[in-house]
Amino acid sequence: MKNLIILTGLSGAGKSTALGLLEDMGFYCIDNLPINLVETILPVISMNVDNIAFVLDARSESFERIDEILNNLKKKYASNLKVIFLTAKDAIIINRFAHTRRNHPLLKRVNSLEKAIQLEREILTKALEFSDIVIDTSNLNPHQLREKLVEMLGSVKKKFLVRILSFGFKYGVPLDIDFIFDVRFFPNPFYIKDLREKSGKDEKVKEFLYNTQGVKEYLEMIKNVVDFALKRYENEGRMELSIGIGCTGGQHRSVFFAEELASIYRQRYEVLLEHRDVK
Repeated sequence: MKNLIILTGLSGAGKSTALGLLEDMGFYCIDNLPINLVETILPVISMNVDNIAFVLDARSESFERIDEILNNLKKKYASNLKVIFLTAKDAIIINRFAHTRRNHPLLKRVNSLEKAIQLEREILTKALEFSDIVIDTSNLNPHQLREKLVEMLGSVKKKFLVRILSFGFKYGVPLDIDFIFDVRFFPNPFYIKDLREKSGKDEKVKEFLYNTQGVKEYLEMIKNVVDFALKRYENEGRMELSIGIGCTGGQHRSVFFAEELASIYRQRYEVLLEHRDVK
């Protein structure tokens, strides 16, 4: 195990948003785990998982043991563990619950939302003392919270994955793609006898397309669009972008463009390249 994050804090302060981001970053996430099971389950999971995140909150039974549990974890996983505590002002939390129409998890113990929030603050006092990172989300929207967490957890951020798929339109458009670029308007090597049985990975096909007017310019345009999107995807905490390159049969032009893009982005990102329709 390389990284262990304990995520805790007030209900309505953004734990669900934070957990979603951690999952996007490659963490194995467990929500609302009973406190008493943490030390039992962790050694088992950590044998096969590098990055683990637990959400521990006040509704968990035996939460009064939180200081004991966190103290034990800090001794055992000192260099790998971060405890993140999310908080917010009472008025903000009340407003968030009003908009989501959800009940506070401790409302069944008291007779008002204000008292439930106060009770939760008292229960979480010990967890707050053990926290490495405290984030007040009162003035943060979900996007800003994700940005802040990405900044703070940059050292444990998994490498961004760029999926590139070449395909033929006549065999159907892939559905799980973020961007599709059409390259059918370039001359088709299929109609050149010496190139027909080859693919876009062949040097002769590459030479033909490199010398085709507009190919280099279009490749640069695609790169500019993808670069623009990548920056914003990363700011959102999203860790994957998929690109489809399509031609008629998925054997020559789309394969060539997909190969060129893959060689560009392998320098900075993890790249998964697939040629769906090459014979």
